[in-house]
Amino acid sequence: MSLSILLLALLLIVVTLLVGTGVMVLLLYRPSWCVPFAGALATVALMVTVAGLLVSVTRG
Repeated sequence: MSLSILLLALLLIVVTLLVGTGVMVLLLYRPSWCVPFAGALATVALMVTVAGLLVSVTRG
């Protein structure tokens, strides 16, 4: 594996964790938004995972 693929994977993980933490903090203060945000966060997480896998496979 090259270093750029590892850096891309690390960046992807960090961004996903930051977004997840931000949404969790927001939901602690606005519990009524749980259902829409949970669905949106699951969709974004799935898209980020698929995009990351595609990038790592095509560059690997």
